[in-house]
Amino acid sequence: MGEVRLILVGGFLGAGKTTLLAQAARRLTQAGSRVGLITNDQAGNLVDTGVLRRAGLPVGEVSGGCFCCRFDELISASQQLVDRFQPDVILGEPVGSCTDLSATVLQPLKQHFADRFHLAPFSVLLDPLRLRESRERSGKAAFPQCVLYIYDKQLEEADLIVVNKADVISAAEMSQLKGVLAEQFPGKPVLGISALEGEGVERWIEHVTQDAPSGQTIAEVDYDVYAEGEAALGWLNASVELRTEKATDWKGFCLDLLGQMQREFRARAAEIAHLKLYLSTAAGAVQANLTANRGKPVAQTVAAAPTGPGRASLVINARVQIGPVELRAIVERSLESAAGNGVRATVDTVESFQPARPEPLYRMNTVV
Repeated sequence: MGEVRLILVGGFLGAGKTTLLAQAARRLTQAGSRVGLITNDQAGNLVDTGVLRRAGLPVGEVSGGCFCCRFDELISASQQLVDRFQPDVILGEPVGSCTDLSATVLQPLKQHFADRFHLAPFSVLLDPLRLRESRERSGKAAFPQCVLYIYDKQLEEADLIVVNKADVISAAEMSQLKGVLAEQFPGKPVLGISALEGEGVERWIEHVTQDAPSGQTIAEVDYDVYAEGEAALGWLNASVELRTEKATDWKGFCLDLLGQMQREFRARAAEIAHLKLYLSTAAGAVQANLTANRGKPVAQTVAAAPTGPGRASLVINARVQIGPVELRAIVERSLESAAGNGVRATVDTVESFQPARPEPLYRMNTVV
């Protein structure tokens, strides 16, 4: 069995995977473990990578497709972390719109790379508000059924189901949701945590660092419906240079930008899966996000709160149920509006697209 423990955390967009991984990395490091991380996305310029690197963590990145379609890159990124940093633990998060990971990632890892990696039980993280919505199926769901199909399949293939964001629901509702999940997915442990506040994170770490089996369920996945669900979302990654000659409240700027986009998406009934911003200056950084049309934009400073004049770098990641052309237009309009007269915004790079049909390098039909 490999000496490096590989802990993969799946779950839908906006579930809080990066927050959990950052919390876990900090706690594992404090306990004496060497930790590396791998981020994953359909394109480059990831907010997650910038946030984790700012925290001083060794981070590899797999872009251009999910781990299943970029399996070789996953192995390469993991091995580079091993060669450079000798981690005891590698934490990784696949793209939030991907599923069938047990068949396409976990089983091949066990079959071909057991000598390198000790694979932990596969956690699937979920947002309780999205869970409630997906279970109502009353015709009022924010996403179409093809998107909710991905959500369901993610839960079906989990070894461990983790209800995140305990800080936004009552203890009674958390207990009820855990009961519903335990009944629907018998035999699968269900944990409740708040990755943001750290509640329950130690229990989760204890679970995934046990010598328990990984990839115990292979879901039956209709790839036509799966591809339709991924293509229902527009995807945008952009990098922007911001310049100003006066003191600027960059945290306020980020909240304003998210608010501008949210209003436009609401007006078009285009549901937000996740909006992420990462703004950095020499003095500090701001991380901001929004995970639903009905949600509230949230921003927090990293290191010092950047407020001075000069230059800032901004990374925008948007996943929204809208076409990529209109998505780009809304983001650019919102950026211009948030900048106003005091900030000059120059878009350096931008990719706006719909994810291609998933084409896994491997797919195994039996549990190894």
